[in-house]
Amino acid sequence: MRLLDIASDANRALLIGIGGGGDVISTLYVRGFLERFGVECICGGVVWERFRRDRKPGPRSVREIEGVEIVKETLGFVRGGERIGRIEPIVSQVASFLKERVLAVSINEGVASLKRDIEEFVDEREVDLVIAVDAGGDSLALGGEENLVSPLADSMMLSALRDLNSILAIVGFGSDGELERETIEFYLSELHGSIYGVSMVEVDRDFMQFLNNVESEASRIPALARTGFRGSYRLWGEHEIEVSILNSLVFYLNLRDVYERSRMAKALNHTRSVEEASEILNEMGIKTEYDLEVEMAKREGLI
Repeated sequence: MRLLDIASDANRALLIGIGGGGDVISTLYVRGFLERFGVECICGGVVWERFRRDRKPGPRSVREIEGVEIVKETLGFVRGGERIGRIEPIVSQVASFLKERVLAVSINEGVASLKRDIEEFVDEREVDLVIAVDAGGDSLALGGEENLVSPLADSMMLSALRDLNSILAIVGFGSDGELERETIEFYLSELHGSIYGVSMVEVDRDFMQFLNNVESEASRIPALARTGFRGSYRLWGEHEIEVSILNSLVFYLNLRDVYERSRMAKALNHTRSVEEASEILNEMGIKTEYDLEVEMAKREGLI
């Protein structure tokens, strides 16, 4: 099936940023494409702020968001302006920009509860297409890559969405500075039969202004690439990547196929907490973003 056929047949889509932060913002790129076909979109994403913003290690549950409208144990709507302590989570910032409700997603309760809640939500809201949005492409990782930093949230979300009519959208491959572009290109070539199609991000002045006021490099790079930026770009002043027009592409893949090749995602099907999921990946020899945040918190005497 082709991407244009899928977009033309859909009526209502749920777009979930699967890694938090930049992935949530990147749902707006996919939304812009789908709306050309008259698809009604609900945007949302995992609530996991970068440690520099939120000093509590790990993702946040929806009940930790002040002012959230609880929908399910792992799901809640935000309208903008909600707080987690002193910060406004990115899901709320996206809601403020859109001037509509955005779905906050918690992975704290593990894959089993999250899968149940999303499937119930999709059924109750008559959603006929679910798109998992990943800024950068690290959701394609197999687990042994040298620069892989954040495999946990992606793997949990792939596992939770595996049985739905779901697509994985890779926005701006290589834009997060984790997997090398050549590695992602190799994986995409391996998955050639699972690719429905490709679109290009579109930006306007309002969206660029919004990007300049949120803390996310991975979602900003596709927009810069679309405006013609080409050359070296330093992520967070630490890691340098090469940017070109290719960073403005969005690849759409069969999510179930990506799940089936991921030993990480398949290992997390029955997990009951994010801690359990992280421990399972640790036992597989894989360090997670949760581990990194716990280490940073201990170094700073926060825990």
